[in-house]
Amino acid sequence: MKTGRAVKVVSGAVALLCATVTLSACGSDSGSGDSAQVGGKLTPVTFAMASPSWNAGYAVMAVVEAEGFYEQEGLKVTTNLFPSATQAAQQVAGGGADLGLMTVEPVAIGHDKDLNLAYFSSYWAKWIYSLQVPDGSAVKSIADLKGKKIGVSAVASSGATFARTAMKLNGMSENAASLVPIGAGAQQINAIKSGQVDVLALWDIQYQSVKNAGVTLTPLPVKETADAWGGGFATTRKNLEAKKDVLERFGRAVAKAFVFSKANPEAAVRDLWKLHPETRGSDPEEKALADGVKVLQVRLDGQGFDDKTLGRIDDAAFTRSLDFMATAGLIKKFPAKDIYTDAMFKAFNNFNHEDVVKQAESAS
Repeated sequence: MKTGRAVKVVSGAVALLCATVTLSACGSDSGSGDSAQVGGKLTPVTFAMASPSWNAGYAVMAVVEAEGFYEQEGLKVTTNLFPSATQAAQQVAGGGADLGLMTVEPVAIGHDKDLNLAYFSSYWAKWIYSLQVPDGSAVKSIADLKGKKIGVSAVASSGATFARTAMKLNGMSENAASLVPIGAGAQQINAIKSGQVDVLALWDIQYQSVKNAGVTLTPLPVKETADAWGGGFATTRKNLEAKKDVLERFGRAVAKAFVFSKANPEAAVRDLWKLHPETRGSDPEEKALADGVKVLQVRLDGQGFDDKTLGRIDDAAFTRSLDFMATAGLIKKFPAKDIYTDAMFKAFNNFNHEDVVKQAESAS
């Protein structure tokens, strides 16, 4: 697998989505684990991943390469990173990628723009954005945000839009609180420890990184996103049929990586370090590994290991996400099945889980 950064966003009609999205930062049935190469050759796949950089929250996507699961499924995958889900969605819609990993917003908002994308596999089983306050804060509810300073990675980030939307849904002006850009990593931690901000509006793995630094946080309830779905792998509706076999093999490779990561999360983090050394950081190895595992664990929660439903999209959870966006005025209400299919998850799980667990347990 080749990993690179895309420097060109597909233009044309799909570019309209960028101006529209206000909430976005996501035939062979090889059950034996043997190579599923077609005609002795690996099938090329271009994959758009919505993340500006690699981190432990994407360790599973490093494992799928490092442990050879793409090759087992007969795939040669090129991964390109994009700063936002909107840009990843544009790449897939415009033909610049076969599929992409993105949160739920761009595909849902693009539904009325004839983007013609649909999800075929889950990755974020839960809604990832939230508002959280440091231990001992006087802020106990959304109503208490009036006049407060909310730390966001950037004013145009998904977390910032989520904060504005949460206030609006709770009968407040979206400008009732100030949004303060605090970047990422150490900047976020310093901002909350020094009192520069009263509240954080980030997403799940960023919160875990803050907690890793010794900051105790308490979520502010936002009932509209309770039990909502976060996002996953999407492609064009045309590809759902034309490339169904490739999508199933891709999903199965990722499912294997999830099983491996759960069985040996330390090995998963080390796979990430091996492929992307910049994610190692400067902390002592023991702390860096422990912190990375905690971030990865956030992604492993609720994935469907026990009943072998990895990649399954829950209709009720998806509908909750659409209800939130409709209530916020981001979309018009439509059936969730308009933009997803759950027809492939059984194929994703059609492999010997025990063999993958043994592979993980033997990894250093």
